[in-house]
Amino acid sequence: MWMRSSETTDRRVVWLGLAVFLLVPLSAFADKKDDLYKQAQAAASAGKVEDAARAYCELARMDAKYKDAQMNCNVMKQEAERERKRNEDRFQEGVAAFNAGRWDDAEQKFRNIRGGPRLDEAKQYLASRIPAAKAAKANEANEAAMSGKFDDAVGAYQGNNFNSAKSLFGQISGRREGEAKNYLNKIREYEQAMGEGDRLASASNFRGALQSYNDAATIKPDGPGDPRGKAQRMQTELAKASAPAPTTTAPAPTTTAAKPPAPTPSSSRPTPSRVVEAAVKEPARPQVDVAKLLREADAAKATGNIPVARSKFLAALGADPSNRQARLGLETLPKETGTQAPKATSEADILLARAIGEFYQGKYDQAEVHIRDYLEFNGSKTALSQFYLGVTKLTKFYLNGERTDERRLINEASDHFKVAKKTAGFTAPDNRLISPKILKAYQDVTP
Repeated sequence: MWMRSSETTDRRVVWLGLAVFLLVPLSAFADKKDDLYKQAQAAASAGKVEDAARAYCELARMDAKYKDAQMNCNVMKQEAERERKRNEDRFQEGVAAFNAGRWDDAEQKFRNIRGGPRLDEAKQYLASRIPAAKAAKANEANEAAMSGKFDDAVGAYQGNNFNSAKSLFGQISGRREGEAKNYLNKIREYEQAMGEGDRLASASNFRGALQSYNDAATIKPDGPGDPRGKAQRMQTELAKASAPAPTTTAPAPTTTAAKPPAPTPSSSRPTPSRVVEAAVKEPARPQVDVAKLLREADAAKATGNIPVARSKFLAALGADPSNRQARLGLETLPKETGTQAPKATSEADILLARAIGEFYQGKYDQAEVHIRDYLEFNGSKTALSQFYLGVTKLTKFYLNGERTDERRLINEASDHFKVAKKTAGFTAPDNRLISPKILKAYQDVTP
């Protein structure tokens, strides 16, 4: 009796444990179905039909009779397919709007893509491609504005309105900022040279003032304050200062003529060279049509043919050095530097010929300015230009009395001669055109 009761009790304990074991998984299973159903509903409410379809269909596989899971699985699968097609249409419309530059429309289309295979691409457009395109467009607009402002600044510079030019150049940013800074440096150096010249001239230091005015003229020959005119006035003052004072001594009572002073040896100070007639004469050339050259230069500039445009502007400047349109045209052309930069055509040699002619007429400052213009804008006769720059500087040094404070001219001339000598095929003019003393200085230079 006791044994049978004990067995019965044990059997009840086993069955009770088994019931608990079975009930726990069933409860957890029910909770999982409830969670999936809630997830499906939330996804459907948020418009995420693919997520809703996955949740409903998974729930239907677990329990096809659970609420309306099977029906919603079928409905959401169909809706997900339709949504994929709509997303594809949105994506294609977004790409078309992006390519057309309608970035706000593109953003709207891409933002409406909430799922499907195009979602990651749409996010890339929104995160990077559209912002980058907007930034590029803004930069392009800024460059266009800066280019117009730069042209206005150059116009003010050429018109000697330095205050306006400085203000405009100071506002330039982007691609032309470097050019603007170069102009600002030119203006600063010019104003410093003119200010120093005025200060020295007021202190009667005519030689120092002459050098400062010449420095300013090298930067901008027709700049404000008339540097060339002031330089000429300083030369006049120097000539007056060096002229012999008139004698006031009473004549001797004898009738014997006074003995003339001994001539100064030619080796003590070189006499300004007088070029033989053949050196000054130039072959007859047809009259240069400046207006035609300027029209052709503008046309070449418009088509992007920069070497031809540069050559014609230089030729116009050679015929008319004060022509502001030619100067402005040159200044606004794209800068091309380095050994690979295309050279100007032979038309530009008109300016070089003018500069050499100015040298032989004793207009050394003008010659130097125009040779530098020729070189700056890629004239092709580099060696000849460098040679005459050296000749011009040595001539100024000798004619000014070989002053110690002007010995820098010797070094500068040597640098120009080195460039000329290193050029293959270049032969310097002989002593019929160049002073033997200057020729020897050229020959002594080691490239």
